[in-house]
Amino acid sequence: MTAIVQTLTDPVIAHYQARFAALRGDLPGADHGWVADLRDRAVSAFADHGLPTRRMETWKYTDLRSLHQAVFSPAPISDVSASLIAPHKLEGGFVAVYVDGVFAPNLSELDDLPEGLKLASLADALTAGDEGLGHELGNIAGLDQPGFAALNTALMRDGAICRVDKGATVDVPLQLLFVTTDGSAAETHFRNLVVMGENSHATLLQSYVSLGPSTGFCDVVTEAILGQGANLRHITQQDQSATAWHVGLIAVKLGRDSTFDSFVLSTGARLARNEIRVRLDGPGADCTLNGIALVRGRQHCDNSTDIDHAKGQCHSSQLYKNVLDDRARSVFQGRIHVAPNAQKTDAHQMNRNLLLSHNAHADSKPELIIHADDVKCGHGATVGDLDQDAIFYLRSRGIDAVTVRNLMVRGFAAEMIDELPDDAIRAHLDAAITGWLDGMIAAEAAA
Repeated sequence: MTAIVQTLTDPVIAHYQARFAALRGDLPGADHGWVADLRDRAVSAFADHGLPTRRMETWKYTDLRSLHQAVFSPAPISDVSASLIAPHKLEGGFVAVYVDGVFAPNLSELDDLPEGLKLASLADALTAGDEGLGHELGNIAGLDQPGFAALNTALMRDGAICRVDKGATVDVPLQLLFVTTDGSAAETHFRNLVVMGENSHATLLQSYVSLGPSTGFCDVVTEAILGQGANLRHITQQDQSATAWHVGLIAVKLGRDSTFDSFVLSTGARLARNEIRVRLDGPGADCTLNGIALVRGRQHCDNSTDIDHAKGQCHSSQLYKNVLDDRARSVFQGRIHVAPNAQKTDAHQMNRNLLLSHNAHADSKPELIIHADDVKCGHGATVGDLDQDAIFYLRSRGIDAVTVRNLMVRGFAAEMIDELPDDAIRAHLDAAITGWLDGMIAAEAAA
């Protein structure tokens, strides 16, 4: 398989090898041996494995040829005003803003961070040679798995290092806001690291937004390490330009009795992939992965998950929904692996798809790999259109067809958002869904 991938993607490998060679001296941390070694190992792994193709089982539904053929340019030097950023900020939260790949402290809201929460720019940490990062970066995402982790490790420039001390509870959500400016065609490689101490609690929102049409590529890897009894609620909002590319990976390692609660809302990008890999590495660990994609036109959204029940007495739950209009396409691939000694595992996954057009297409591939005999595991998938009886009932009450459709779509989507415990995050994501529905109405009016 490696030989096939390398042959098919050889021009891409050569392109990025040349790019790395040209940039390596200017990348953050170039003066520190451990950073340079990490990048060199990543480039070597990338040369061996290349980028994924549809011949790989975990990428069989997502074609990256348009991405490989695209031409990107250096990030512009933009003077972005606070007023342009304001609508995308989480109200009442701590906000770290990144503009076209670079941390923007003047646009961020990080004053008076609570005790126990530490936040730093990845670029600053690499430049300072923080050797602690050398024992954390790349250990969970892995450099030899299909995807973009190796390329990201080689070319990473900025991102966030978030640490929550042992026993600390951060009551106010933290938002990492990654902004692409109007007209940008830049390729950015973000890297985030979240380290949760024992019995700590925090909520993190990662938002990816565009301030106007753009044709850039956002490659992001987030690694999260949860100590015993830690609790991380993680939300991803992807609302980039419909002409951009977005590939994201979240890799998580859970200790004993820790909890990882994830929600993904994806409405943007011409091609988006949101991948989550979770390793339940201690008894009593629990993870919940939920998400919804709203896509139209010729958008393609791929939500892929891989949960490894490495230890027994752990629980995992997944529910992903997709709403598709026009010729849009969605993908859900959910893999649950139960190790031979992981008895008393409780794992379930479900994918539900709502098609608003006969030309829309949804692929669903739930998968169970079970090597233990004392488990409760299940999976399922549904694909359907709007309930005609419900449409008839609402229309008979004098409600027009567009309003009926939007009410039903909102109900399908908001059911998941309503379960989120934070009022500010619920309102933030609900506004994003409203914006998507308004955009659909505007597109129909212009057609």
